Amino acid sequence: MSRYSKPPLEVSRQLRQLQERGLVVESEHEALNTLNLIGYYRLSAYWLFFEEPPAEGETRSHRFRAGSSFNQVIKLYNKDRLVRLLVIDAIERIEIAARSAWVQKMSIKHGSHCYLRSELFNFKNSFNHSEQINKLRQRFKQSNETFLVHYFKSYCEPELPPIWAMTELISLGTLRHWINATAESEIKTVAKSLGMPSAQVLKSVLHSLNLIRNISVHHGRLWNRLFVKRLPKIKIYQHYFVMEEVDGHGLLPTKKLYNYLVVMAIIVRKVAPQSIWTLRLKTVISAMPIEQQEEMDFPGDWQEQELWNEAMT
Repeated sequence: MSRYSKPPLEVSRQLRQLQERGLVVESEHEALNTLNLIGYYRLSAYWLFFEEPPAEGETRSHRFRAGSSFNQVIKLYNKDRLVRLLVIDAIERIEIAARSAWVQKMSIKHGSHCYLRSELFNFKNSFNHSEQINKLRQRFKQSNETFLVHYFKSYCEPELPPIWAMTELISLGTLRHWINATAESEIKTVAKSLGMPSAQVLKSVLHSLNLIRNISVHHGRLWNRLFVKRLPKIKIYQHYFVMEEVDGHGLLPTKKLYNYLVVMAIIVRKVAPQSIWTLRLKTVISAMPIEQQEEMDFPGDWQEQELWNEAMT
C-alpha cells in the first residue's frame, strides 16, 4: 500500500482532464458550472460507465469510449436522482403504513401506553427497552409539536404520550427496532397488511428498505449500486425477483436495485392501490438505455410483467 498523493485540481483543470481522456464536452461553460455544483468525485461514479474496459492488471482505463459525452453523464445522473426521489416517496408510504398497522395492533391488544411495558418486547438484536424509552423521553422534551405540548400540559401520568403520538416522532430505523423486538405472533397481521407473508420477512424487508432510505435521503447513488443487506427469499413473489446462486444458500435475490424496487412496488400496491407509483417508476426507467437498466439488474422482460402494469390480485 502507498501513501495517497494526488493533488486537488481546479475545476477548469478537472474539465480539461476529462477532455484529454476523450469525453466530449458540448458546452464548457455548462460543464464547469455542473462540476462546481455537483462535484467531480460524485459524478465520477456515473462516467465510469462510459469508460473503456481496463486492461489486464488495471482497475480503470481512464479513457472514454468513442462518442461518450458530458451530457450523457449528466442525463444518467439526473435519472438516478429521479429514481431516488421515487424511492423516498415509496418508502415514506411504506413507513407510515407499517407504523400505523403496528400501533393499531399493539394499542388495541395492550393499551395506549403498551410501549412502556418492557415485558412485551424481547431483547434480541441489541434492543434495550430502557435505553429506547430514554431516547424517546429526550426526543419528546426537545419537541414543540402541538400534540405533545397539549399532552404535557393536560396529563401528569403516564409521563409519556400514547403509542400513536410516540411513533410520530421516530424514524423508520427506530420503528424497525421496535417492530423487531415485538413478538412475531403480534406482527403477523402487520406483515399481512403490507403484503408480506410473515413477520420474519417483514422485519428483514424493513431492514433493507431502511438502509436504502438512508442512502436516498443523503443523496447517495442508487444506480449500479450493490447493497449491503440482501432481501430475504419470498417464495410467493419469487417469480418477480432476479436471483443468483449463493454458495450454501441456493438461489437468493441479487443485491442490486431492481429487487428492492420490486418489494416497494408490491407493498405500495397493497397499501395504496390507487397510487400510480409503479407507472411513474416505469416511465423513468424505460427511458434509460437498456445497458443502464441492466446495471440495476432490470431483466429484459420487466416492462411486460404484471407487477409493472395491472393491479395485482
